[in-house]
Amino acid sequence: MFEDQYVDLLPARTTMQTINIGGLGGVGGAGGAGGPAVALSLAANVAVATQTATAVSVFGDAVALNEVTTGNATSGAADAAGGAGGDGGAGGDGIG
Repeated sequence: MFEDQYVDLLPARTTMQTINIGGLGGVGGAGGAGGPAVALSLAANVAVATQTATAVSVFGDAVALNEVTTGNATSGAADAAGGAGGDGGAGGDGIG
């Protein structure tokens, strides 16, 4: 019934061959950014004053004055360094 019909699986003059394919892996990822840095320098000059002036009033207002003078306060230089960056990612596997 089907003697005169046929199917070509491969075109004429085609042969199968083995091809070796190889390649290198991709490059690693970039390293992470370094951490932030914060530096703070503070100075304070505190004077404790005891009130020595007294005021007495019988009728009306009374005023007592005390004067306190403080010197200068200077803070030192502040210095900080950010954290180190992260390591880069590993390269990809090659083919082959």
